[in-house]
Amino acid sequence: MSRIATPDLAANTQIHAAGLGLINLFTSDLFDFIDNAMKKTIGKQWLTDLQINNLGAGEVNYRDPSVLLKELVNVGGTPLRKPISALVPKAQWKDFYNRLAEVLGSRHLWVHNDITTNSDELKSLAILIKKVSWLLELPVTTECAELLLLIDPEEPEEKPEADEPDEEPSEIVIAFQILTENEDAQVGSIVSGPYISHTYTLHLNGGIRDRRTDELLADLIDGGDSLGALLIARKPNGGRLRVTPEGVIAAYFGENWGYLGKIESKLWFPEHLNIHSSV
Repeated sequence: MSRIATPDLAANTQIHAAGLGLINLFTSDLFDFIDNAMKKTIGKQWLTDLQINNLGAGEVNYRDPSVLLKELVNVGGTPLRKPISALVPKAQWKDFYNRLAEVLGSRHLWVHNDITTNSDELKSLAILIKKVSWLLELPVTTECAELLLLIDPEEPEEKPEADEPDEEPSEIVIAFQILTENEDAQVGSIVSGPYISHTYTLHLNGGIRDRRTDELLADLIDGGDSLGALLIARKPNGGRLRVTPEGVIAAYFGENWGYLGKIESKLWFPEHLNIHSSV
């Protein structure tokens, strides 16, 4: 269920409310992400301790979108960046914080009504926030996707005539059949590990990237793009991937790592797995 009221795209006031709601929802999810990570690594009193160590700054409300975004964008040494830096690959830090600065700038425009409130502007905002939020697997990614679908609805599929002969399956369909023929687990079912030391990113275009080396699977093996297409179809917002020694691919589903697929070592990054067949 969306946490943002679906706007009437013909009503500027509703578009404006949706834009502000999306920004506020993003920063709320972002603070919750930081708060949960800090509690796990430092302790439940991390924020109180931070306030004590910065007595001159007084009490700071990081749930204020402006305060949180300014801290993250402008204060390079802020402890609040630690959970982000632990998840976002170092090579992407600059792009990430540049986009976060864009969100801060967009917030100023939307809050002060210094923007044309139309569907194009709402679409640009949703795309920007989605680019930032999916890297951290923030729930607001769902609201971004829903707004984008509202603005640009998918074209309805044309149904074939009943008497048309069946066409030969496409290469991608055949590839999907091969990748899924021996599966006995449901997508999203809990995968408890253990996992190999490598971690990966599933991009929105289906690219699968080694987070350590920044290499793309499709650049290393044939069929890497087919696997990526299957995985992104199962988890449209992408995100982090982990793999067990047996070749089970897991993605993060809300509260747990869940099943996304299973792969043979020959179809995965070279020398990352020692298995030879899927089950």
